[in-house]
Amino acid sequence: MQSALPCETLLGDSPAAKSLRDQVAAASATDCPVLIEGERGTGRELVARVLHSRSARSRARFVRIDSEFFERARLEEKLRRAEGGTLLVKEVAHLRPDPQRHMVSLLQVPQRGGGPNVRVLASTGVDLARAVDAGLLDAEIYHRLGALRIWVPPLRSRPEDIPPLAEHFLRETRSELGCQPLRIAPRAMDKMMLYSWPGNVAELRDVVRRLGMRARPPIIELGDVEAVLPPVQERVPLEQMSFEDMVRSKLRAFLQRMEGYPIKDLYDEVIGRVEKPLIEEVLQRTGGNQVRAAEMLGLNRNTLRKKIALRDVDLGRQGGRRR
Repeated sequence: MQSALPCETLLGDSPAAKSLRDQVAAASATDCPVLIEGERGTGRELVARVLHSRSARSRARFVRIDSEFFERARLEEKLRRAEGGTLLVKEVAHLRPDPQRHMVSLLQVPQRGGGPNVRVLASTGVDLARAVDAGLLDAEIYHRLGALRIWVPPLRSRPEDIPPLAEHFLRETRSELGCQPLRIAPRAMDKMMLYSWPGNVAELRDVVRRLGMRARPPIIELGDVEAVLPPVQERVPLEQMSFEDMVRSKLRAFLQRMEGYPIKDLYDEVIGRVEKPLIEEVLQRTGGNQVRAAEMLGLNRNTLRKKIALRDVDLGRQGGRRR
């Protein structure tokens, strides 16, 4: 039997972090399917693991399956391993049509009986309601998962949690790499708290690891943080740069930050980050008229609807820019 992970494993003293721990504690007392929502890097899988370890199923296994591998043979193997325990389906919105039918059957098991004895958790980085509206996801999956939902907040919405998280990751790095004791100088921590952390907690962990490897004990200075985080401003004023120059500069800064780490799916990652704000700005210009927006983008209407769902486009921008 594995030892139960305490809810305090989900670090942070902010109201958002405390609310998250309360939600996990409440969900762990039930055996219902749970939908875990949040941006990439927020720690959705950790939430699922804490939920499993605190549940009545903690004596059995926690097993995960990625949506791209969710086909009958692989699913049956995963279900055998997870018997009596918990199955996490990652990025459920990206399931293909045939696997979606398997997912519906799996979610029907508690009512129908006679199926695998497994609790189903699912994670998503996009709004499932939009995926249903766009015809990308079976509505029954959404309705069965939507009864119990946990939202994992992005790190930028809880900057007060950055210091305890950073200190935790620093201790983790020291233990893993055998580094000398380090502490983070106040000015260096202030710099980290001002950064927006688009990669969320996962990015913070990677940055702290890099700081642990490059800083001179006993202290991580402001200069160390500035060397690892993206520059606050470019050398050339933005108004003097062409669009291509701005994109190239941002890509250069992004790749610089990733130096020393394995990079995969770079094309999809970059295209996704460009496509979402582009669609949002075009929709804002057309006042939310998706037909006109599709024409401006050179897309057909159905393709635009799918991209709005998959990129979790903020339709609230259509009436004007949000401050």
